[in-house]
Amino acid sequence: MLTRTDEIADILLVDDREDNLIALEALLGSFKNYRLVKAMSGHEAIGMLDDYDFAVILLDVQMPELDGFETAAIIRRRPRHRSIPIIFVTAINKEERYLYRGYEAGAVDYMFKPLDPVILQSKVGVFADLHLKNRLLREQSKQLSDRELLKQRAAMQTRELEGLRRYRNLAESMPHIVLRATPTGELEYHNELWSTYTGLTIGNSAGLGWQSAILSADLPKAMAVWQEAMEKGCRYETECRLRRADGAYRWHWIKADPEFDTDGNIIAWLGTCTDIEDRKSFEAQMRDAKTQAQAANEAKTHFLANMSHEIRTPLNAIMGFTELLMDPKISPEEQLKGVSIVRRNCHQLMKIVDEILDISKVEAGELVTESIETPVIDLLNEVRMLLMVQARKKGIDLVLETISAVPARVLTDSTRLRQIILNVVSNALKFTQAGSIRVDTHVETGAEARAMLHIAVTDTGVGIDERHADKIFQAFSQADSSTTRIFGGTGLGLALSRRLARAMGGDLSLTKSAPGQGSTFLITVDVGLVADSKLIAPGRVTPENEMSKPFDMPDAACLAGKRILLIEDAEDNQLLIQQYLSRTGAVLEFAGDGEEGVRMALANDYEVVLMDIQMPLVDGYEATTQLRAAGYSKPIIALTAHALIEERDKCLRTGCTGHLTKPIDRRQLIESLIGAVP
Repeated sequence: MLTRTDEIADILLVDDREDNLIALEALLGSFKNYRLVKAMSGHEAIGMLDDYDFAVILLDVQMPELDGFETAAIIRRRPRHRSIPIIFVTAINKEERYLYRGYEAGAVDYMFKPLDPVILQSKVGVFADLHLKNRLLREQSKQLSDRELLKQRAAMQTRELEGLRRYRNLAESMPHIVLRATPTGELEYHNELWSTYTGLTIGNSAGLGWQSAILSADLPKAMAVWQEAMEKGCRYETECRLRRADGAYRWHWIKADPEFDTDGNIIAWLGTCTDIEDRKSFEAQMRDAKTQAQAANEAKTHFLANMSHEIRTPLNAIMGFTELLMDPKISPEEQLKGVSIVRRNCHQLMKIVDEILDISKVEAGELVTESIETPVIDLLNEVRMLLMVQARKKGIDLVLETISAVPARVLTDSTRLRQIILNVVSNALKFTQAGSIRVDTHVETGAEARAMLHIAVTDTGVGIDERHADKIFQAFSQADSSTTRIFGGTGLGLALSRRLARAMGGDLSLTKSAPGQGSTFLITVDVGLVADSKLIAPGRVTPENEMSKPFDMPDAACLAGKRILLIEDAEDNQLLIQQYLSRTGAVLEFAGDGEEGVRMALANDYEVVLMDIQMPLVDGYEATTQLRAAGYSKPIIALTAHALIEERDKCLRTGCTGHLTKPIDRRQLIESLIGAVP
């Protein structure tokens, strides 16, 4: 074994941080035959190359100005220094894209911080020992006779074979397929991973047999790039799919560099194959995500424009007629008409807000449905009475009929079912200018006291082109942009109704439609059967009284002398409720926040407390909890802008005895107070 105790191997340590250099020096400084040379930048390291005969370079990746990748590339471009082994020492992520760049820059290995001292010393020792032995051979060869020179050459060949063996061992340990091919591209060496991965034996892979592992669709491109690389003598690089031993194809990044002799002739190609299937999959996901994000952004823009139109339209009417009502010269008839218009547009705004809240709940999977006894005919009749005025105004015949015997009562969420039917029939009224709308109802009885309620809504309206049949059930969408311009609407009604129907165990579908020939929508809802409910014979649904009930208010002084505490932070709402109760004889007192309200309620004898929920500091939930904890037993009625069932249930669980939603209906407020006071 060729050794000499006075021989020193120069090892270059490159890192922009002095503490890292000190750490490396501590790990390697115990070896007396190492001379550690330190550089704190890529430029400084390059400037030292001509002053030392480095056995190996330990190179940090992340450095200012000239990083490790760039420094390695410059070293590799210098013929005198291109053979110096470079080991990257880095704390960067182990993602394959960093490894690709490192090997591309000429690294022989990667070591990741924190460093394992044994592995570091072992790897540096291999290259340092090889460097010293090669240097010793070069020096001794100058002094030996011809016979001794022959012996040394033989020894050198042995060393080269040993080095080749070591490099082959290194190739076997790498997590990549390693290949060596002749100048014409015939495979002459591959590591074991190639055979393990592709299932091809040495004989199958020899020559041009390796091409059989490439997907046939990718082979023409791969071979064209290969042919160009051989003609130009430049790097071969491509992406293609390789067949795995189990028959699956996965994307690989194939790279091969030419190996030249001293005359500049290509003597071999050295290449690697790296699995990039996960990267390709991630890139595809990113492209899909980008497409979806762009679509979502476009949908958001369309939605905001549509919402602006839908909200501003009733606001315009409300603000305009409010201004007109302030005119002292306006006649009582005009005042009544203006108030009616303001009221109608307020309800339209409430409908828009409720639909947005409902569809948000459904899409978040947080919608809660009830199952209560619901009179089927009364519910259908209520829908008829709510829409009859609009139908008569357009001259449309609105017919509701049961086409089979239906139970008088079923178990379902009556609020959601009414909402679905109203949305679908209102949609039919919007798009029908003449003719009729039929609402046919029947029940299919199932097992275990369950049944499926079927409601078919058929109109003679504009109809829907088959191309747009699915689009009408998408949130914020209508058949096309002209639909919004001509008929208006948020595009939420049918989308929300379908989601509600599915949440109730059924569905909403378009069963028949053609442009100019009308449409038929089918609502199905899973309902429970009430044991003692009688069956109602099929027939037309008609109200007991064709005329709607007059809007009458409870008698004046109906709350005479009753002390009521209103806990409300908004002065406008305080004034509004004071006006609502001005003729009832109630004695109304105010608290501006929850903390003050709790003190007043406990210190005075009120008949009932009206509790606003959303207040600063102490909100309505906390104030109610404090009152109940203190033993307060009088009725507490919640006033909240949250109209969802979940919010009502939360109010009741907190301790409220009633729940009223904003905007507050005057009649409902007074009736709730009458029912609450003794």
